[in-house]
Amino acid sequence: MQNSGSDKRIYFLDNLRSFIVLLVVGFHASMAYMPNAPWWWYVLDSQRNPFFDSFVLINDVFMMPTMFFIAGYFAVKSLTRRGTTHFVRDKIIRLIIPWIIGVIFFAPAVTYFIYITRSASPPPYLYYWVHLFFGESYQQAHYWFLGILALFCLLLALFYRQGWLTLTLLKAAKPSNTFLAGFVLLGSAGFFAVNMFVNDYAWVNVKYLFIIQPTRVVLYVMYFVLGIYACRRQWFISGGYCPRSFNWVASAIITGSLFIGSKLVLAKNTAVWVMAANAFLHTLFCFCAVFSLLGIFQRWGNSRSYLWRRLSANSYAIYFVHQFPVFSLNYVLLNYSAGPFIKFMLSASLSVLISYTVCELMVGRISIFTGRKRQ
Repeated sequence: MQNSGSDKRIYFLDNLRSFIVLLVVGFHASMAYMPNAPWWWYVLDSQRNPFFDSFVLINDVFMMPTMFFIAGYFAVKSLTRRGTTHFVRDKIIRLIIPWIIGVIFFAPAVTYFIYITRSASPPPYLYYWVHLFFGESYQQAHYWFLGILALFCLLLALFYRQGWLTLTLLKAAKPSNTFLAGFVLLGSAGFFAVNMFVNDYAWVNVKYLFIIQPTRVVLYVMYFVLGIYACRRQWFISGGYCPRSFNWVASAIITGSLFIGSKLVLAKNTAVWVMAANAFLHTLFCFCAVFSLLGIFQRWGNSRSYLWRRLSANSYAIYFVHQFPVFSLNYVLLNYSAGPFIKFMLSASLSVLISYTVCELMVGRISIFTGRKRQ
């Protein structure tokens, strides 16, 4: 039986993960209405507004680092409780198998929206799947996250099994200002170093196994490791580190404003100092935003209400299926002249409702997505 401090950690982190999944749904729904959306984005509406450029830029910074932090935090508990063999088996079942199924069968269906929204006579689906998807059109849609997370978990298990890493809990302690500053500087340096060779928003196909944004992988690794560190140092309990929500929210607002301002003013400037400034502001804003969410949810989101419990139980399944209702609704709304904000609200809200309902009634009942209930 866990103590109350452990209960609090699990409750509010589960709720935060559920919130991020819902935010991802809204994030993907909004990209159809960006003036500067990627040219390849699945559904692009003719009605757009610059607001959605800023909305996407802001959320793109911290959503996945938050997910990797939570994953790292829970990975410590799971690995030490179950042991290496059971931990690896669990990740194969809950991450690797869904990842393979998603990439082979569902990502092609998602990517096919590119063809049906741009051509009056798109290629037959089976022809596209066999001849185009696994060639010039190959990508993993949102399932890339499952592949990267599985890799991190397997590496963690390997390091633990070989004795290269100990995961025993240490005395509860707060991180020093030097530690926090060092984390930001190290992340900025890594981001900048990779950005010198690869565009910030570029996606790279790594031998068909992984689809990654190289500049972001640096931060994903760091936040996964930070989650491990936070668990071992027993953050979020008495004597540990409990982020003060007001201070971190104020910091996130300031750094987020600087980040967006720099994007607007220096968007086309490719000077080295601009790249260095972008790396620093991106990393700093991400850091403040992640800690803001941790502080907010620890203080106000530590609930076990029915809605939070059901969202938590279905969050993985919602993430898995959500792009189908999102892009279907984006597509259906293409010929309506309601304006981008109304279209976004309809596509985002209905996508959440449809995804939740489908997962609650069907998909979320599959053991791969539910896993074993935490005690």
